Amino acid sequence: MRVLVLSHSYIMKPYRRKFALIAERPDVVLRVVTPLRWYESFQDIVFEPEPDTPCEEFPCPIRFSGYGSRFYYHRGIKTHFRDFQPDIIHLEEEAWSLNALQTVRLKRKYCPNSRFIFRTSLSISTKQRFGVLPVWIERTVFRAADKAFPLSENAGKILTERGYTGEQTPFPNGVDVRHFYKMDVSQLRDSLGLSGCFVAGYVGRLLQMKGIETLLEALARLVSRDNSHTYKLLIVGQGEDKPDFQKSAETLGISERIVWIDAVPPEEVAAYINCMDTLILPSRTTTGWVEFFGRVLIEGMACEVPVIGSDSGEIPHVIDDAGPVFPEADMGALAERIHQIAHDAHLRKDLVVRGLDRIKNFTWETIAERTYQVYQELLGNVKG
Repeated sequence: MRVLVLSHSYIMKPYRRKFALIAERPDVVLRVVTPLRWYESFQDIVFEPEPDTPCEEFPCPIRFSGYGSRFYYHRGIKTHFRDFQPDIIHLEEEAWSLNALQTVRLKRKYCPNSRFIFRTSLSISTKQRFGVLPVWIERTVFRAADKAFPLSENAGKILTERGYTGEQTPFPNGVDVRHFYKMDVSQLRDSLGLSGCFVAGYVGRLLQMKGIETLLEALARLVSRDNSHTYKLLIVGQGEDKPDFQKSAETLGISERIVWIDAVPPEEVAAYINCMDTLILPSRTTTGWVEFFGRVLIEGMACEVPVIGSDSGEIPHVIDDAGPVFPEADMGALAERIHQIAHDAHLRKDLVVRGLDRIKNFTWETIAERTYQVYQELLGNVKG
């Protein structure tokens, strides 16, 4: 079985485990094409080979780094279709992207009998704001696809609404438990001035839709009403709205309670999550956006940190019974959830156990096994 994977996410080490596990199988030769450089979370990431990986890794130069819908490979990609002759092409990009169109054209020209899978993170049923070209690309990809991997069942429903009539199997994001686990971060916690405090935390982009204002207001309420704990907030990430959030924190009188950390490399995120006593994803739905998964939640569970999330998008489905959920934008409800976790040791322990049980559904080992099974089914049921 020859599998060609095209994935910009593969450039980030925590995303590689799934394909390495599949490639370990004796009947699989798996080749990955990924950008040589990628701009993500305000960082310019340069591809670093994975030592001893069973995958064949091919970093290639691209245009429009950091733009998932616009980027495409401008050199070195043709040979992977023409000479490798994959049995399966697995595209981990959206169906309306330029890279999706590039993939379909190369498949059509050099390996028309290859089975073709695309992955989607659709989260809201709305027309793309960048015009008719993405719609045409999407329909072209739909016609060429043998299978779709939507991020969730809801994403699959949206995919159907957009006109995809082919087979689909939902696949969530995964977590690499070799990187995300409970670890001793006492020195890091001390260096951040968090010792002896109850630390609420956030990891992600600093944008209004991520609900940071709600988190700041909840912290201010806790600080003003609960003197039994020293509450602090650890915020890891960057974004265009950071100055506004810092101004809000000053207005609320909680600036000294917040530690701001700029975006860190993906492989260092786990250490900062381990500095937290609870991890919070307070996302707020807008007319054009909803939280489509919330990967940081499963990373928190893997690190044995209790998680709290708003009810935006997929968050309640990801958390399930492994943590409390609050109505989005309700700072009082969020403050209450944080207070409960801070004051109830039994609850904290129970949430840790529930979280560890929950992530069994999201480990790359589980997802890799299921993906391999779909590959086998696809090759055993060739169209035509």
